[in-house]
Amino acid sequence: MPREPRVFIRCHVSFDRLDKRVEAESEDLSKRGVFVRTDDLLPVGDVVELTIVLPVGAEFRVISRVAHLLSPSVARALGRRTGMGFEFLEQDNDGRTDLVEYLDDLIEEFTPPPRDVPMGSRVLLADPSAPLLGRMRTALSHAGFDVETVESGTEAYQRCSDNPPQILVAATRMPGTDGWQLIRMLNDNPRTRGVQVVLMDDDTSDMTRLEAYRSGVKDFVQKPFTDEEMVIRLRRLALSPSRDGAAMLRGNLAEISLATLLSLLEFERKSGILVVLRADDAARLFIAGGGVVKIEGPRDDDDALTRLMAVLDWTDGNFEFTRCEVVGTDEIGLPTSRLLLEHARRHDEADRA
Repeated sequence: MPREPRVFIRCHVSFDRLDKRVEAESEDLSKRGVFVRTDDLLPVGDVVELTIVLPVGAEFRVISRVAHLLSPSVARALGRRTGMGFEFLEQDNDGRTDLVEYLDDLIEEFTPPPRDVPMGSRVLLADPSAPLLGRMRTALSHAGFDVETVESGTEAYQRCSDNPPQILVAATRMPGTDGWQLIRMLNDNPRTRGVQVVLMDDDTSDMTRLEAYRSGVKDFVQKPFTDEEMVIRLRRLALSPSRDGAAMLRGNLAEISLATLLSLLEFERKSGILVVLRADDAARLFIAGGGVVKIEGPRDDDDALTRLMAVLDWTDGNFEFTRCEVVGTDEIGLPTSRLLLEHARRHDEADRA
């Protein structure tokens, strides 16, 4: 029986456990149920009311049963986070009905129909955890990838040198040669320079992610992750044509704030075009010498600074920065540091109002 399509968006989940309210999160939601990341576990079979709040603010109260547990020891071995899988009860559950109707409108947007992985798409997995490698090998093999595994960065580099894979998925923390050293070695070797690298780490800081993208990785996956998430990310890479390196930074605004990204570009005095996409909105920021000098979109009925301030409010969506020469009149008139201070000042005024 095929699995229900999942919506991979971060949502807030809360429920009652004994005498306290548990606040948790999930990135694994379907019409049948949800996996909740939490250390406050309930017994299998317990029935509770989950309050699920999606990023757009939609809230649903759904009667749910604990279907399975992922204990700390098992989660650690699998590279996942401790938590519980809930199934939504079908009878006398108006919250489930409302949520399913809502998800029907989202699933096509967030999880588009998969396309076949191209024949011969080879993936090399490098991680010191054998259980995690086994789990990933199974999921990716079922998705159509040709998968090899190694448990160290040294082995990964040797495999890449002998027969470069299309994609290398590597942990940052490995014995001997770690993921960061591995990237530098691959970039220095003309034979391995074209390998698309995906890094895995449990560090969620902006600077770690930015350092990864600056090193040339194609994607950064936070541990723990779901099988479906990894398959979707690697399928996208396998179906994407290779690039010449002009697009030097790309990622998700939920992982790296636009303010942090603009600060980095200012510090390094980069010039290029930053494309930001969110649902049906899009904006293009033209950056010269580290400063934003022009913006196109998301709507042209306001002045440039007002539109830029609106884009700085975006906390979800994707971005891609492409290096190129930018010339023309400065329509913003503020360096990035002052721009961010002005954005913070306007937020303070709005909060006081």
